[in-house]
Amino acid sequence: MRLVKADEMKRLDREAIEILGIPGIVLMENAARGVSEVIYRNVSGTSAVIVCGKGNNGGDGLAVARNLYNLGYDVEVVITAEIDELKGDARTNAEILSKLPVPVHVVKEENRLVEVYSLLKEADFVVDAIFGTGLSKPAEGFYASLIEIINKGAKKIVSVDIPSGLSSDTGEVIGPHISADLTVTFAFPKVAHVMPPACYYVGELFVVDISIPEDIPFLLGPQRFMLTLDEVAFTLPEREVMSHKYTYGHVAVIGGSKGKTGAPSMAAEAALRAGGGLSTLIVPESLNPTFETKLTEVMTVPIRDGSKGYFGIDAVDEVLKVIENGKFSAVVIGPGLGSEPETYEFAREVLKSVELPVVVDADGLNALAGSTEILKLKEQEVVITPHVGEFSRLTGLSKEEILKAPFEHAVEFANRHGVTVVLKSGRTVVATPDGKSYVNIIGNPGMATAGTGDVLSGIIGAMLGMGIDGEDSAKFSVFLHSLSGDLAAGELTEEGMKACDLIDFLPKAIKTLKEAERNHRRSKWAFVTELKEIIGV
Repeated sequence: MRLVKADEMKRLDREAIEILGIPGIVLMENAARGVSEVIYRNVSGTSAVIVCGKGNNGGDGLAVARNLYNLGYDVEVVITAEIDELKGDARTNAEILSKLPVPVHVVKEENRLVEVYSLLKEADFVVDAIFGTGLSKPAEGFYASLIEIINKGAKKIVSVDIPSGLSSDTGEVIGPHISADLTVTFAFPKVAHVMPPACYYVGELFVVDISIPEDIPFLLGPQRFMLTLDEVAFTLPEREVMSHKYTYGHVAVIGGSKGKTGAPSMAAEAALRAGGGLSTLIVPESLNPTFETKLTEVMTVPIRDGSKGYFGIDAVDEVLKVIENGKFSAVVIGPGLGSEPETYEFAREVLKSVELPVVVDADGLNALAGSTEILKLKEQEVVITPHVGEFSRLTGLSKEEILKAPFEHAVEFANRHGVTVVLKSGRTVVATPDGKSYVNIIGNPGMATAGTGDVLSGIIGAMLGMGIDGEDSAKFSVFLHSLSGDLAAGELTEEGMKACDLIDFLPKAIKTLKEAERNHRRSKWAFVTELKEIIGV
């Protein structure tokens, strides 16, 4: 599902009104009915206070008040403007409501907020319809105080479109804001609904179809999506009776150095668990006994290292010859490679010359700092998997800059270098050379442990090895990796899980995905979808 910003949503509304001819008052009514339906099904109690601002979000709130009144709720409205100050569809809904026996309290001064607090304490829940998605600066003065009063006085808060005080365009918290129990948004989720820390204040998220057709965003953009079952379904190829191990690819993992034999081992094992046909580790010769002892299904190819315990520049030709003659279909370079200067030079030279789809991870990425032009020369699929620190070294941007605009920075790098970027964090972003981006919102903090990135690089390598393109390989692997993490946490706890557990849970994750593909259910509501239903697992 698409993920939009305020100006993009405004354009979608305008297209629906001006091109399709859907009146704005119809869009507002559809929104209000969706909010009312969510309340009816999910919020206990029958007395409500609806707090409305003077814009269209307030108009939505006024229509919600009418719908709840029609459903038999005891409703009172607080509005922060005189009725004659309202405009357009908000004014229309205020005039309709004025003909019903619904008390409307106009509150514009801070000295009247004690009245609002009294109303809130008596109500079962409050509907927050103060600011919509267009807010871009912090709430101040009266509105900051109103937000504080609602947070303190309400038993339960339902926010219309977005908790008031948050900016829809970013995960940043820009100032005082509502902390909602439920948020009901319209047409598409907004960036703040899923990106931390703003998403922590959204509560349970619902998306209402307000009659903006799905194909309108294709005309306008944006090319920003949430990773869902719909995005990754049926990526894995069907297994055929007469297939053999080479049908499903042969992944070469180039890595390992003294003290870092675990990382390439996990990547190579993950490639097999994710469905790869064969997996081979290309390692420094002096470390090979460790790998031979550690691994069973994974093969190894030792490369002469002069007993150094890491790759040097003199190993380049031998490694390239192994790759050329090894019937490989994809390469993963970087896990546990080490940070010796000549190892970085080795990594750059191998990457320049290898003519297979490649995943660059960990020290392979650090080797590219200051040399990212190498990526532009690659004709084959390249997927890079930096965490925020590694991406900072690649781009020269600070971590703060990256986290403030992860979609934009990941897309810019992907486009400029012709690669697929997997920008790893608590909300991993996948960006493609043609400008699309996807954010993954499953997974859990238990995955913040050593080695989980190595597991992910192995899964991506397996997908590339099967002949799946870079975009689909990255999307599917990120989703599968996080699903495996969620399944592991469910049995082992977030605190008790480690990276190898993700490898062990990959079969169960694949099974879960396949069952979800077969049994994909429609939402239980015709026009409202819960976030979990959108994700699909």
